[in-house]
Amino acid sequence: MSNKMKWFIGIIAVLVVATGGVSYGIYKHNQPLSDEAFSKLEIDEQFEKAPAGHYVHLRKDDPTLYRTTWSAKQIKKYLVYKFGQKENHLPTGNYNEKTKLGTNQLFNDKHLVNKEKGYGEIGRIDSALSDNSKFNENMTYYTDLSFNWYFNSPEQAQKDPDVKEYVNDLIR
Repeated sequence: MSNKMKWFIGIIAVLVVATGGVSYGIYKHNQPLSDEAFSKLEIDEQFEKAPAGHYVHLRKDDPTLYRTTWSAKQIKKYLVYKFGQKENHLPTGNYNEKTKLGTNQLFNDKHLVNKEKGYGEIGRIDSALSDNSKFNENMTYYTDLSFNWYFNSPEQAQKDPDVKEYVNDLIR
């Protein structure tokens, strides 16, 4: 084998290895973060890396913002017409209801959050939203109870004063 042929084969091998390394690096860099790795990011980084979509802030002081596949109308319909139906009552008077509200989080009303009022996780959300004039147009406007609860993008949510003040975790 001539010297030129050895150089040519060497250059081809180097190019193949370099191309493979660059391709692997791009693949690893573009791989989505796991939910655990995402939750460990600072909240500003979570907003930067959050997927496009609709987001809900279910209580004014809720530290979590949830990505949802449900429209605002679907969430309202569920809370107004479906939640709290008689077939979901427990003998204790509480509800035995579970829903995700289009999110990746399971809300279970059997887990009481406020034992005095009998609120489970969904009852607490229902109470906060039904007192919110931006959710329930029939409510009198009270500044301390009113908040934006549905957002069309993570960027829109990030600009909201209540989200800025309270939210420290984003569930995508």
